[in-house]
Amino acid sequence: MAVFLTMFLSAASFLLVLAVNPVRAVEGTSLAAANEVVLTPEERATVLRGKIVLRAIPSPGRKGRTYEAIGLIQGSLEEAVSVLTDFDRYPEYMPNVSAAKVCERVEPCSIIETTLHLPLGVKKQYRLRYTGTREEDGFRLSWEMMPWPELKPSHTIADTSGFWLVRAFDEGGLIVVYRVYTDPGHVPLGLKGIAQGVAKHKIPDGIVKLRDRVRSVFRPGAK
Repeated sequence: MAVFLTMFLSAASFLLVLAVNPVRAVEGTSLAAANEVVLTPEERATVLRGKIVLRAIPSPGRKGRTYEAIGLIQGSLEEAVSVLTDFDRYPEYMPNVSAAKVCERVEPCSIIETTLHLPLGVKKQYRLRYTGTREEDGFRLSWEMMPWPELKPSHTIADTSGFWLVRAFDEGGLIVVYRVYTDPGHVPLGLKGIAQGVAKHKIPDGIVKLRDRVRSVFRPGAK
Protein backbone atom coordinates (compact mmCIF):
# COMPACT_ATOMS: atom_id res chain seq x y z
CA MET A 1 0.00 0.00 0.00
CA ALA A 2 2.82 2.37 0.86
CA VAL A 3 4.52 1.74 -2.49
CA PHE A 4 1.23 2.32 -4.33
CA LEU A 5 0.67 5.62 -2.49
CA THR A 6 4.22 6.77 -3.19
CA MET A 7 3.85 6.11 -6.91
CA PHE A 8 0.52 7.92 -7.01
CA LEU A 9 1.92 10.96 -5.21
CA SER A 10 4.85 11.06 -7.62
CA ALA A 11 2.52 10.96 -10.64
CA ALA A 12 0.14 13.53 -9.16
CA SER A 13 2.97 15.86 -8.17
CA PHE A 14 4.36 15.75 -11.71
CA LEU A 15 1.00 16.68 -13.20
CA LEU A 16 0.45 19.42 -10.63
CA VAL A 17 3.71 21.06 -11.66
CA LEU A 18 2.84 20.83 -15.35
CA ALA A 19 -0.44 22.53 -14.58
CA VAL A 20 1.30 25.66 -13.38
CA ASN A 21 4.02 25.82 -16.01
CA PRO A 22 3.84 26.98 -19.59
CA VAL A 23 2.32 24.54 -22.17
CA ARG A 24 0.39 25.12 -28.23
CA ALA A 25 -2.84 26.97 -28.44
CA VAL A 26 -5.54 24.31 -28.58
CA GLU A 27 -8.88 24.39 -30.38
CA GLY A 28 -11.70 24.62 -27.89
CA THR A 29 -14.83 26.45 -26.86
CA SER A 30 -13.22 29.44 -25.20
CA LEU A 31 -13.63 32.77 -26.97
CA ALA A 32 -10.16 33.66 -25.71
CA ALA A 33 -8.87 31.69 -28.70
CA ALA A 34 -10.53 34.34 -30.88
CA ASN A 35 -8.75 37.19 -29.03
CA GLU A 36 -11.79 37.88 -26.85
CA VAL A 37 -12.37 37.17 -23.20
CA VAL A 38 -16.10 36.67 -22.69
CA LEU A 39 -17.37 36.07 -19.16
CA THR A 40 -20.80 35.11 -17.94
CA PRO A 41 -22.26 37.41 -15.24
CA GLU A 42 -21.33 34.80 -12.62
CA GLU A 43 -17.76 34.51 -13.92
CA ARG A 44 -17.41 38.29 -14.04
CA ALA A 45 -18.48 38.54 -10.41
CA THR A 46 -15.97 35.83 -9.53
CA VAL A 47 -12.96 37.58 -11.09
CA LEU A 48 -14.01 40.93 -9.60
CA ARG A 49 -13.78 39.30 -6.17
CA GLY A 50 -10.18 38.37 -6.95
CA LYS A 51 -10.97 34.71 -7.55
CA ILE A 52 -9.98 32.58 -10.55
CA VAL A 53 -12.43 31.05 -13.06
CA LEU A 54 -11.49 27.54 -14.22
CA ARG A 55 -12.85 26.04 -17.46
CA ALA A 56 -12.41 22.63 -19.08
CA ILE A 57 -11.77 22.82 -22.83
CA PRO A 58 -12.57 19.80 -25.06
CA SER A 59 -9.54 18.13 -26.65
CA PRO A 60 -11.09 15.56 -29.01
CA GLY A 61 -8.71 12.95 -30.35
CA ARG A 62 -5.88 13.94 -28.01
CA LYS A 63 -4.48 11.95 -25.09
CA GLY A 64 -4.02 14.90 -22.79
CA ARG A 65 -6.44 17.38 -21.26
CA THR A 66 -6.94 21.11 -21.72
CA TYR A 67 -8.02 23.66 -19.13
CA GLU A 68 -7.93 27.42 -18.86
CA ALA A 69 -7.94 29.78 -15.93
CA ILE A 70 -9.15 33.39 -16.06
CA GLY A 71 -8.49 36.07 -13.48
CA LEU A 72 -7.56 39.68 -12.81
CA ILE A 73 -4.18 41.13 -11.94
CA GLN A 74 -3.29 44.69 -11.04
CA GLY A 75 -0.63 46.42 -13.07
CA SER A 76 0.08 47.74 -16.54
CA LEU A 77 0.24 45.64 -19.68
CA GLU A 78 3.94 46.42 -20.04
CA GLU A 79 4.60 45.16 -16.51
CA ALA A 80 2.82 41.87 -17.18
CA VAL A 81 4.62 41.40 -20.51
CA SER A 82 7.95 42.14 -18.83
CA VAL A 83 7.37 39.37 -16.26
CA LEU A 84 6.02 36.83 -18.74
CA THR A 85 8.91 37.24 -21.18
CA ASP A 86 11.67 37.30 -18.55
CA PHE A 87 12.26 33.56 -18.97
CA ASP A 88 15.55 33.55 -17.04
CA ARG A 89 13.59 34.49 -13.90
CA TYR A 90 11.06 31.65 -14.04
CA PRO A 91 13.01 29.58 -11.47
CA GLU A 92 12.50 32.39 -8.93
CA TYR A 93 8.74 32.00 -8.73
CA MET A 94 7.40 29.17 -10.89
CA PRO A 95 6.92 26.06 -8.69
CA ASN A 96 9.58 23.37 -9.06
CA VAL A 97 11.33 25.12 -11.97
CA SER A 98 15.00 24.79 -11.11
CA ALA A 99 16.44 26.03 -14.41
CA ALA A 100 15.31 27.90 -17.52
CA LYS A 101 17.96 28.28 -20.20
CA VAL A 102 17.37 30.73 -23.05
CA CYS A 103 18.87 28.95 -26.07
CA GLU A 104 17.77 31.39 -28.76
CA ARG A 105 15.92 34.70 -28.83
CA VAL A 106 14.96 36.22 -32.16
CA GLU A 107 11.86 38.37 -31.76
CA PRO A 108 9.09 37.44 -31.55
CA CYS A 109 10.26 33.90 -30.73
CA SER A 110 12.35 32.41 -27.94
CA ILE A 111 13.53 28.84 -27.41
CA ILE A 112 13.78 27.84 -23.74
CA GLU A 113 15.01 24.64 -22.09
CA THR A 114 13.33 24.06 -18.74
CA THR A 115 14.26 21.72 -15.92
CA LEU A 116 11.77 20.67 -13.25
CA HIS A 117 12.76 19.13 -9.93
CA LEU A 118 9.77 17.26 -8.52
CA PRO A 119 9.05 15.37 -5.30
CA LEU A 120 10.61 11.94 -4.74
CA GLY A 121 13.68 12.92 -6.75
CA VAL A 122 11.90 13.08 -10.12
CA LYS A 123 13.46 15.41 -12.72
CA LYS A 124 11.85 16.30 -16.05
CA GLN A 125 13.08 18.51 -18.90
CA TYR A 126 11.55 19.93 -22.05
CA ARG A 127 12.26 22.47 -24.77
CA LEU A 128 9.64 25.08 -25.66
CA ARG A 129 9.30 27.68 -28.40
CA TYR A 130 7.52 30.81 -27.18
CA THR A 131 5.98 33.32 -29.57
CA GLY A 132 4.87 36.75 -28.36
CA THR A 133 2.21 38.67 -30.28
CA ARG A 134 0.99 42.19 -29.66
CA GLU A 135 -2.77 42.57 -30.02
CA GLU A 136 -5.21 45.43 -29.64
CA ASP A 137 -5.15 46.33 -25.93
CA GLY A 138 -3.28 43.14 -25.16
CA PHE A 139 -0.54 40.57 -25.56
CA ARG A 140 -0.48 36.83 -26.29
CA LEU A 141 2.40 34.54 -25.40
CA SER A 142 1.92 31.10 -26.93
CA TRP A 143 4.22 28.11 -26.75
CA GLU A 144 4.71 24.64 -28.15
CA MET A 145 6.99 21.79 -27.32
CA MET A 146 10.00 21.20 -29.56
CA PRO A 147 12.05 18.03 -30.10
CA TRP A 148 14.99 17.47 -27.77
CA PRO A 149 16.57 14.30 -29.19
CA GLU A 150 19.25 14.06 -26.52
CA LEU A 151 16.66 13.36 -23.82
CA LYS A 152 15.46 9.87 -23.00
CA PRO A 153 11.64 9.53 -22.99
CA SER A 154 11.70 8.94 -19.24
CA HIS A 155 13.39 12.31 -18.74
CA THR A 156 10.76 14.38 -20.53
CA ILE A 157 7.00 14.47 -21.25
CA ALA A 158 4.80 13.53 -24.19
CA ASP A 159 3.45 16.99 -25.03
CA THR A 160 2.66 20.34 -23.48
CA SER A 161 1.43 23.58 -25.06
CA GLY A 162 -0.77 26.63 -24.56
CA PHE A 163 -0.83 30.40 -24.17
CA TRP A 164 -1.17 33.41 -21.93
CA LEU A 165 -3.54 36.15 -23.08
CA VAL A 166 -3.38 39.48 -21.22
CA ARG A 167 -5.76 42.35 -21.99
CA ALA A 168 -6.95 45.56 -20.39
CA PHE A 169 -10.11 45.04 -18.32
CA ASP A 170 -12.91 47.58 -18.61
CA GLU A 171 -13.21 47.93 -14.82
CA GLY A 172 -9.48 48.36 -14.28
CA GLY A 173 -6.47 46.10 -14.14
CA LEU A 174 -5.75 43.29 -16.58
CA ILE A 175 -7.80 40.23 -17.45
CA VAL A 176 -5.56 37.18 -17.88
CA VAL A 177 -6.30 33.86 -19.61
CA TYR A 178 -3.96 30.95 -18.96
CA ARG A 179 -4.66 28.02 -21.34
CA VAL A 180 -2.89 24.69 -20.72
CA TYR A 181 -2.75 21.42 -22.64
CA THR A 182 -0.80 18.60 -20.99
CA ASP A 183 -0.02 15.02 -21.93
CA PRO A 184 2.56 13.71 -19.44
CA GLY A 185 2.92 10.39 -21.24
CA HIS A 186 3.15 7.20 -19.23
CA VAL A 187 2.01 7.40 -15.61
CA PRO A 188 2.48 4.20 -13.56
CA LEU A 189 -0.33 1.92 -12.42
CA GLY A 190 -2.98 3.51 -14.62
CA LEU A 191 -3.22 6.57 -12.36
CA LYS A 192 -3.08 9.13 -15.17
CA GLY A 193 -6.76 10.07 -15.05
CA ILE A 194 -6.80 10.44 -11.26
CA ALA A 195 -3.65 12.55 -11.24
CA GLN A 196 -4.97 14.76 -14.06
CA GLY A 197 -8.11 15.38 -12.03
CA VAL A 198 -6.01 16.52 -9.09
CA ALA A 199 -3.86 18.69 -11.37
CA LYS A 200 -6.93 20.48 -12.75
CA HIS A 201 -7.50 22.23 -9.45
CA LYS A 202 -3.94 23.61 -9.38
CA ILE A 203 -4.12 25.36 -12.77
CA PRO A 204 -5.36 28.67 -11.26
CA ASP A 205 -2.00 28.90 -9.47
CA GLY A 206 -0.48 30.04 -12.77
CA ILE A 207 -2.40 33.32 -12.61
CA VAL A 208 -1.82 33.65 -8.87
CA LYS A 209 1.93 33.35 -9.39
CA LEU A 210 1.88 35.93 -12.19
CA ARG A 211 -0.21 38.30 -10.06
CA ASP A 212 2.17 37.94 -7.11
CA ARG A 213 5.25 38.38 -9.29
CA VAL A 214 4.02 41.58 -10.93
CA ARG A 215 3.18 42.99 -7.52
CA SER A 216 6.50 42.00 -5.92
CA VAL A 217 8.58 43.39 -8.81
CA PHE A 218 6.73 46.64 -9.49
CA ARG A 219 4.77 47.31 -6.26
CA PRO A 220 6.79 45.68 -3.47
CA GLY A 221 4.99 47.63 -0.74
CA ALA A 222 1.46 46.88 -1.95
CA LYS A 223 -0.79 44.43 -0.11
